[in-house]
Formats: sequence, structure tokens, C-alpha cells
Amino acid sequence: MDFQDLVDTPRKIKTLVGTIAFLVAFPVYFAIMPSLIGETGPGGFSSSSGSWSVAFEENIVSLSETVNLEDGETHESIFEVLESDSSVSIGFVEIVVSCNDNDDPGPGFTDSADGNSDLSGVSGDFSDQSASGNCGGGDSGFSMRWDVTPNYSGEGYEVEGTSISEIESQWDDGGFGIGEWVVGITADISSPPGPVIGDIVDSDEDFDITWNVVYYELVITPVFDIA
Repeated sequence: MDFQDLVDTPRKIKTLVGTIAFLVAFPVYFAIMPSLIGETGPGGFSSSSGSWSVAFEENIVSLSETVNLEDGETHESIFEVLESDSSVSIGFVEIVVSCNDNDDPGPGFTDSADGNSDLSGVSGDFSDQSASGNCGGGDSGFSMRWDVTPNYSGEGYEVEGTSISEIESQWDDGGFGIGEWVVGITADISSPPGPVIGDIVDSDEDFDITWNVVYYELVITPVFDIA
């Protein structure tokens, strides 16, 4: 079929003209639409107020180690938090230290541990923490947590009368939390003053240490009020 066959009737001419107009207008439409309805964000409404559903897609990175400490001995546990891409923020960093003193010769000789942080190698303004805990019973050991993004809980919610850019600004970690998180763990071994039956003396303790950093990405979708 040559070009003459496409324009040999008035109907074919109209069809050809409409097709050419569509091919020209289609890419132009999608090229100018973002500037008409807003900039970045779902649907291009980052600066427009509306109703939004906010969710957090989390990714947890962990580091675990077990150390054996004698009375008064200190172990420095180091966790290096790495920077992720710009769309991902840090919710919080935590350390959990657990122990189980199951070799006591009797009541009154429960081991314990003290922890002291050193955050001088971490970007941002974070306060050092101290904690302690016994190694017996159901609540053994201690934990520490630092919120890198203020008030982060990971729970989704809905909000009205605000914009995507305002939501993103609220859940911004500021680029903080990157670097070496250090906690010194010191053992306090409670042992009897002399040998006991079977020459069993409680002289050390195992400590299980787990670091967690929670990275998250915001997921913002519009909420439509359907009557």
C-alpha cells in the first residue's frame, strides 16, 4: 500500500490527519503534565495539601557476638552503621545485652553487667547512655536505644491537610547516625569467698550482644474520600 491509497477518500484523509495529531500531542502531553500538577512525589502532588496514608518499609541490619568476661573485665562492642541511599533513613539504633547466670553456688551470688556508650564516632548529636542489669531471672542483662529519626515508631498512619514534602521533612534523619557505635560492657561476677562443694567457683560469665539498626523508606499514598 502506497501513500496514495491512504488518501484516496475523504474518510481516509480524516483518519490519517487524526493519527498524526495524536502522535504529536501524546508525548507533548506527558512532557508538560508534571509542571502542571506539581513536582516530585506520588502523582506529582508533593507541594499540594491533601489526605495521605503514610507507611514505613523497614529493613533491619543486625550484628551479634558472644563474649566471656571475668570479674571487672570490659569488652568494647563496636557496631558500624553505614550510609544508605538518599531514599532510605535510619529509624533507630539499639544494643541488647543478655546473660544467664546458671552456675551460681547458691542464692546471693547473681552476676551482673554494666554498660557505657561512647558515641564520639557517630555523626549527629546523641547523648551517651549508661545501663546495668543482673544475669538472673526473666529480665536479664540490659538494653540501650537511640532514635536517629525523632519519635520513630514504624507505625503507619493517615494525615489530612498537609503535603508530601511536609511529611518527608518530618521523617528525615538529617543524615545522622552514621559511624561507629561503641558500648563498653563490664562484668561483675559475684562468687563465694572460697571453694564450695565440688570445688565449683563462679568466676566468669557469657554475654550475648546484639546490635540492631532499623533503616526505613517512606511509602506515601493518597487517600480518596469515596462517598
